[in-house]
Parts: sequence; structure tokens; C-alpha cells
Amino acid sequence: MRLRSKVSSTIFILAASLGPASASIITYSGEDIVASTTSSHPNSAAAAASFDSAVAALGTASLVTFEGATLGSFSNLTIAPGATLNGTDINGNNQTIRNTSNSPSFPTLDGYNTTVGGSYFVEMQAGTLTFTFSSGVEAFGAYLSGVQNFYPSESITFSDGTSQLVSIPEVGTSGSVGALDFVGFTDAGESITSITINAGSASTGADYIGVDDVRFLVTPTSGAPEPGSVGLAVSGSIALAFFAFRRRAAQA
Repeated sequence: MRLRSKVSSTIFILAASLGPASASIITYSGEDIVASTTSSHPNSAAAAASFDSAVAALGTASLVTFEGATLGSFSNLTIAPGATLNGTDINGNNQTIRNTSNSPSFPTLDGYNTTVGGSYFVEMQAGTLTFTFSSGVEAFGAYLSGVQNFYPSESITFSDGTSQLVSIPEVGTSGSVGALDFVGFTDAGESITSITINAGSASTGADYIGVDDVRFLVTPTSGAPEPGSVGLAVSGSIALAFFAFRRRAAQA
């Protein structure tokens, strides 16, 4: 499985560490009604670019494209160190890694690959898809294909101490028209260990969608002193150096 990283700005990391320990959730989403898997998608691409830029200001993110994953259904799939994926579909079966659409004649309704030059993606036959992070994350985003409002509203849910819900756009879609969305969020300072994509059920109506190009940012661990402690340490070092100088001068 291929992971790609984005380089962050040291200046922005420092600024973030001096700020509040927690910040409000900021969402990034864009939707494009698409006629084919190669249709232009300016709105979702712009949302992804904005999300990536915001995340780069917080740290170094990972991108999971699912290229090289084993095709077929999976349970507790490792997608990166400390990150796993599982879920069940409309029939209670495991979700699936595919390299072709479940509906080749209408891929824009059932989900497809969004990685440039790639072919693999996760197909959700409705149900849920849960990402679990052993160290916790403070940002998450993904491309979602084949989204339709013919079915109940789809969402991304998680808890940062409070139950949170991020809606997946479905405006302008129908039972015969699908959309390509990018949906992401940042929750700076939080450590979220579980994130679930919801795509409906047999009782409420079910949407088959593709999930690809997943981004996430692991919450940095606290390995550096607090800003106040840093100031005290520097002041103490300067004072010790000054007294040592005075002692040597007196002995001379």
C-alpha cells in the first residue's frame, strides 16, 4: 500500500504549538456532478487543495491511495502504521477493495478510483467504514464518489470528547445522477481515535460509494517543554553562565 507525505512548514508548526491546546472544527467540502470518471471536478479539487494547505500548517500528513492493497473483502485492514480500517455493508458483510466499479456501466453512481494513474479504491456497499488510529488524529479527509441524495443523507461521524457529524454534500444528485465529493475537517489539538463514514442501511435506504485518496494527520505527541518552561530553561542557562563568569573573574 502506498503512502505519500506532504512537507509542513516549520514556522506554522511553531505558531500552532504556541496557540490554544484545542481549536474548533473546520470543515472543507466540495461537490461536482460528474458525467464520467474522467469529468473535471473543480469544486472537490479546490476543497481538497484547501484542506491540504490547512493540514500542512499543522504538520506532515499521510495520503493513502489503496494502490497495492489486496483485492476483495477485508477485515481490520492496516492502511498505515497505527491506522486500520474495517466496516460492514448493507448485508452485514465486510467492505471491499476493488480496482473496477461494482457497476461498470454506471461507475459514477457506484464509486470508482480517484487516484491519478491508479485503479484501487474502497467500495462501500452502503453501511459503514471505520478508520481507527492508535495515536489519534487531528485532521481527516477523503474523496467520495458515486454520492446520491436518492438515499438518506450520508455523513462522517467521530468524537473529540463530543459527538461530531460532518455532512457529505448531495445537492443536485438523484437516483440516476451521482457526484464526486471531497470532504475533510481539521480539529487542531484533538486526538481522534475513530472516524466513521456512513452510507445508509437496508432499512433507511443505501448508497454504494467509493472512498479513495484518504488524508489524515496524526496528532503530535508532547515531547517539547511548554513555551513557559522553555523561557525558564533559557533564563536559567543564562544566569548560570553569568555566575560562572563572575566566579572565574574573582579567582583571577
